[in-house]
Amino acid sequence: MRAQVGDQLVRQGRLTGLAEVVGSVIEVTNEDGSPPYVVKFYEDGTEQLVSPDPDRYWIREHGIKEHGIKGSDHPMSGDRGSRAD
Repeated sequence: MRAQVGDQLVRQGRLTGLAEVVGSVIEVTNEDGSPPYVVKFYEDGTEQLVSPDPDRYWIREHGIKEHGIKGSDHPMSGDRGSRAD
């Protein structure tokens, strides 16, 4: 699992019909993009250090675009370069 600032960390609801839990990656602690990540969750605004289980979580790249902010307009954007998982 690899992430960059601005990506979304997503966890499917634990039971059928429950909503996804989604947060924005606001800090990547390792240069290679591996966990843990500091994530700000949309639902309640909390920030947590998360080491996501890849069986329960996934990364939605460029998640900030889905909330009306273009990546290039985001204050933490920059040259993201390529990345390999």
